[in-house]
Amino acid sequence: MKRVLVVMVSISLMAAGLAACQPSPGGGQIVISDAWGRPSPMEDSNAAVYMLIRNTGLEDDRLIGVSSGVAEAVELHDMTMENDVMKMFPVDYMELPAGGSLELKPGGKHIMLIGLHEMLEVGQTAMVVLEFEKAGEMTVEAEIRDE
Repeated sequence: MKRVLVVMVSISLMAAGLAACQPSPGGGQIVISDAWGRPSPMEDSNAAVYMLIRNTGLEDDRLIGVSSGVAEAVELHDMTMENDVMKMFPVDYMELPAGGSLELKPGGKHIMLIGLHEMLEVGQTAMVVLEFEKAGEMTVEAEIRDE
């Protein structure tokens, strides 16, 4: 009896593990790692969030939206160098090729939290909802840290 119970529990755990690895309904499987943001100096200021997004699926996807309860507005941003001046600008989407990755990092693509409701301090986390064209919505917990 004990052995049957162990086998049943093992099979249940394996099935749950396999289900977690299945592609999303749109065909892509999105894996997000190292989500973080910098602390903000004061309430009502802005902050950026960074992460690595991998598409392990067989179809291209796009990051088409982002939201968070920690700020008045949340936007996808990119940066460019013009006349030796770094400029930041909003974008409508970010491409995520099949089998590829999208790195959101300082000095490049990132998520901008605009009009923070409260200061973001080292050790806190900020919840951010990412919306993908095919994979749907995913909630990410970004650790606030100095880097």
